[in-house]
Amino acid sequence: RDEWALPGDEIFLVGREDRTALHMGGVRKSLADIVSDAGANAAVDIDSLPFVVMDHQPFALNEAEEAGAALQLSGHTHRGQLFPFNFIVAKLYEHHYGLYKRGATNYYISSGAGTWGPPVRTSGRPEIAVITMNFNE
Repeated sequence: RDEWALPGDEIFLVGREDRTALHMGGVRKSLADIVSDAGANAAVDIDSLPFVVMDHQPFALNEAEEAGAALQLSGHTHRGQLFPFNFIVAKLYEHHYGLYKRGATNYYISSGAGTWGPPVRTSGRPEIAVITMNFNE
């Protein structure tokens, strides 16, 4: 929810507030503001750490790229879940499922294990993604 953490002082992790908060009168900080806050308040140099962003919806992928993130993890799309939504979801997002690279930033958008609405899937099989990260120094 627009917070950052430094697990083991080995990774710079940012969790974003969901975009739907804006429709409910909430606030969503810019990723640049969160990174700036971390840079000013972290006990370690965040620029020396791998930077991972978790953002429920894969909109505005350029934000993570511009902030210098190595990886963004997202979901929300369910890969369409029900026909014909799979075609609609593919048009709504720059990238709606799987591994994607933009500049130096990697993105993984999962179809998730759950559902929205009816507990049925005719497209976008459920998944639990296991991500192994290797960072070069």
